[in-house]
Amino acid sequence: MKLERFFVVMILICFPMLLAAQVPAPGTVTYPDSYYAFRDTMFNSQGVSAQQFRSDYESVVQEVKSTTSGVEQEVIVARCDYVLGRAYRYLGMNKEAGECFDRAIETCKSLLKKQELAEAYVVYADAVSQNCSIRSKVYAMAQGPKIKSMAKKALELDPAYGAAKYLENSQNIFAPEPFCDIDEGMKVLDQLLDTDQFRMDKADRYSALSARAYGYLQRGMKEEARYWYGKALEIYPGNVAVLEILPAIK
Repeated sequence: MKLERFFVVMILICFPMLLAAQVPAPGTVTYPDSYYAFRDTMFNSQGVSAQQFRSDYESVVQEVKSTTSGVEQEVIVARCDYVLGRAYRYLGMNKEAGECFDRAIETCKSLLKKQELAEAYVVYADAVSQNCSIRSKVYAMAQGPKIKSMAKKALELDPAYGAAKYLENSQNIFAPEPFCDIDEGMKVLDQLLDTDQFRMDKADRYSALSARAYGYLQRGMKEEARYWYGKALEIYPGNVAVLEILPAIK
């Protein structure tokens, strides 16, 4: 596997891929069950077509627009755009994916001018992180620093928000040397996975487990990396990114 292809796969597996949809805290956004199904299909996407993803997206958005309003509606639709973009990325449709991430970013920019919302900061950061992996290095250098700053703002509003803590820590695990700090990154992942300090759902745990695996891979500890990727697959057995990277770890 070429280095560039390996990097793309790792982005798909781990780099800020939390999809919010947490157990709600007071005052946070509440997602419909249809969203969770859509999100889980994206993560468990082996054999799913672009047409099916688009159909699921349209169904969720239609429900959201008929049952919510205001900033809550805006941020849920933005999150759905992000999920659809991630689905397109799994299918190699980067142009369509970028259009989805751009919509999510613009929606969050607009609603944050009206109201600060932890979920909006996280959706914004997630969309930027994915765009960084498919756009130019110039884009990544200019927009990448926003990921950590947006995560910090989300944590100020909701200190127990696991998705935000993951994003704040992502540079420590995934950035190239000398910009990463694997030891510190792994400590934060231990907090996320092994304590009750942060609110985590199944998608959050999948992402943290995958990140832990990548951390071990960076240390050259391939057996441990395979183990933790296997734990991630217990959550989403059809995740195409993990299924692709596992055979390459020799």
